[in-house]
Amino acid sequence: MHTLNQKHIGNNIKAIRQLRGLKQETFAKKLGIAQQNVSKMENKKEISDKQLEDVAKILETTTKAIKEFDENAIINNNILNEQVNNYNINPIEKVAELFKEILLNRDQEIQRLKDEIEAYKTGRMKTKKPKPETNRPISKSLHSVDSGKQAVK
Repeated sequence: MHTLNQKHIGNNIKAIRQLRGLKQETFAKKLGIAQQNVSKMENKKEISDKQLEDVAKILETTTKAIKEFDENAIINNNILNEQVNNYNINPIEKVAELFKEILLNRDQEIQRLKDEIEAYKTGRMKTKKPKPETNRPISKSLHSVDSGKQAVK
């Protein structure tokens, strides 16, 4: 008699195999058995612990995960994730937008500098001499430090 708490191991194996994208034939080769035996295994409610361990290795999971596998939880979780993703902004798209903006700004700055260089070359723009700095406390203090070192020697 079927009780609600008992899991069908064969169904769980089949579901996990399909989620992993493995065909019965490929799965059978990895297990070292015939494809028909995979079909029989997936129809069994229980299998031996040794066979379950071999299956878990091929499916890259644990025996506990196979035993407790709940396909409905995965389906519900995927539906929930889709709903959440529909309301959230995709972070990859946001990063791509940011980089596009950075590149556009950089391209504009490069073009501005090219135009400025061309203006200097053609004489449309005259160079300005840099204004002498009136407040130079750092350079004065450095000069006095250098003088002090010479005096110490």
